[in-house]
Amino acid sequence: MTIQTPITAAEKDKAAFAQVDNGKLSDMLAYAANKTGRSPVKLGMEFSRISSSDAKINISEYIRWGLFYEDRYTEDQRAQFISNSLHWPIAHACNNQGWSSAAEDKVLAGTILNAGGASAPETVAVIDTSPRLYPGVQKISNPEDLRDLILSLGNTKLFGKIVDGMVSFGAFSVKDADQTHISCVGQAPMTYADFMTSFLGDNAYLLQVKLENHEDIAPFCSALATIRMVNLVQTDRVDCPFAVISMPQGDQIADTLWRGGNIACEIDTETGEVKTVVTRSGPEIVFLEDHPTLAGWMGKRLPHWDALRELNERAARLFAPIRYQSTDIAITKDGPVIVEINYGGGFGLPQNAAGRGLLTPQMRSFFKECGVQFGAKPKVGKSRFRLFGKG
Repeated sequence: MTIQTPITAAEKDKAAFAQVDNGKLSDMLAYAANKTGRSPVKLGMEFSRISSSDAKINISEYIRWGLFYEDRYTEDQRAQFISNSLHWPIAHACNNQGWSSAAEDKVLAGTILNAGGASAPETVAVIDTSPRLYPGVQKISNPEDLRDLILSLGNTKLFGKIVDGMVSFGAFSVKDADQTHISCVGQAPMTYADFMTSFLGDNAYLLQVKLENHEDIAPFCSALATIRMVNLVQTDRVDCPFAVISMPQGDQIADTLWRGGNIACEIDTETGEVKTVVTRSGPEIVFLEDHPTLAGWMGKRLPHWDALRELNERAARLFAPIRYQSTDIAITKDGPVIVEINYGGGFGLPQNAAGRGLLTPQMRSFFKECGVQFGAKPKVGKSRFRLFGKG
């Protein structure tokens, strides 16, 4: 008899994520040819040229960003797109790598944010069966303690995410609980033992009080939306060249764009105005004229924008050794709250939402200042980080 190992929530999400951009080269080129009437051979030659450039664009990104449309971009505009696969080497070049865990471990990040006066979600407990201790935070290591904690909180809404997780893998939202079972949004009721062993697995989870969107945002979302602020930490300031709001739709509990039906929008960094609305349609990003189900979102100015910018700068300075970073900020009725801070920040989201490349002259100059070399051979005797070019 074969006993199957239960698949955790995080593993299910990772499997779904892997299916989003897994098209074969031939299929993707055939798709582009069908959309444009261009020859698959010419498209293949164009993609080969783009993929071998500094930007290292892969076939999924070539299709997703519509780089195969001849009339959508100039050559200079195409050249500003950069593959998400280069995010980590560039982030490591820009940042003090010793600070990676300070940002990516959500307990450590929350400790720094709270100590530094930057508002973060209220942490209820950490669910963790490892030997790790969490000073000042209740640790839950068995089903009985989890049951007692959740029942003691009554009607308090709870949200859980992996302590060192990314792109919302394994996230859950508690809907109901009783003496024997816990129910999460989109999941069948589970015993507390099954929830911890099968659903959570070996992952450590942060259990927080669920944040609610500001009333100006709530009608347009099914769950909490967050604003991604892309930060470049300079000696005397924090530059923010891109801002994006990610918005859950339908039955989604998390806002990442890879989840079906979700939308993302570029936000004017100075005014907080919604500039675009995008969603995914098959392998492409598509631009909408307004919110897909409720008019009035395009052009809207987000509430508490000045306070959000101030909070973002404070958080960025608390993590200043991470020179290329991003914050994820929710806007609640009481104002902005730092949901997460990221060591770096993927290149995909801002390009998806804005419909333009991340590698603007400002970004390229900043990366070069941090030691990233684009296409050039390193100078003899120098040990600067070199990402691109042939040796």
